[in-house]
Amino acid sequence: MSTPVFIKEGTPKEGLVQGIKLNGWTITSKKASICNSNEMERIHKDFGLPPPEMVFGNNHVVVKHDDFEIKFGAYDALELVDTSSTSSEKIKVAYSEEWTRKSSANHTDVKDVVKPYDWTYTTDYRGTANTELEMNNGPSLVNVDLLRRQDPILFYDQNILYEDELADNGTAMLTIRLRVMPTCFLILQRFFLRVDDVLFRINDTRLYHEFGNKYFVREYTSKEAHYNLIRQKLGRGDISLLNDQDWVSSAMPEEIALSKREKLSVK
Repeated sequence: MSTPVFIKEGTPKEGLVQGIKLNGWTITSKKASICNSNEMERIHKDFGLPPPEMVFGNNHVVVKHDDFEIKFGAYDALELVDTSSTSSEKIKVAYSEEWTRKSSANHTDVKDVVKPYDWTYTTDYRGTANTELEMNNGPSLVNVDLLRRQDPILFYDQNILYEDELADNGTAMLTIRLRVMPTCFLILQRFFLRVDDVLFRINDTRLYHEFGNKYFVREYTSKEAHYNLIRQKLGRGDISLLNDQDWVSSAMPEEIALSKREKLSVK
């Protein structure tokens, strides 16, 4: 392992960039202020949808190695939100019984969020890369056993790209967590959706590289479960766990609605 070089530039007010350089890789995370009104108007104009309540459009996570770069940012993620004429009906149709019950039980505000765009802000964004990755049709290349080891963490950060409370009917969040160990690094971007009494949805993008291996991995999974199924697994436990993304993810059925595995050859 090469000697790690730690990065810290800027200020929280201007935008703070922190990161690490290790074994030819540079991983940085920038945190800045929430978008101002002009920036929110730009999102509305550019993408044809009112933006989420909180957008951190100047936050990003960047991974670089030689000529390869992949970046995660709110604008590119929001660009993939469905704005087709039928987008707002998809959850309503899939969960019509629960939706009707919720709407009629003194939750008239639910009707207000059914609009001509995907009001859940669901995105299947997997990062913006400057080169194509090749498909991996084999098993996962993420070494879970290695990640479970209690190796020292050289660099860790959490970053948020956007969040919305869905008119008090749940929550939609796009966040990133990253950790770098002496043996490998893992970056997890997660879109987490909870629509109360209706459903949970989790779209995960994992970037992984084990130092010494000649490939870099990107894996995407999408899972969805009925709200009541997850609620039943909680039993009489702490209801706040329904906001715990890791707990909800562990409670989701093993069946994955969609997955995509890719790799990139590296020196």
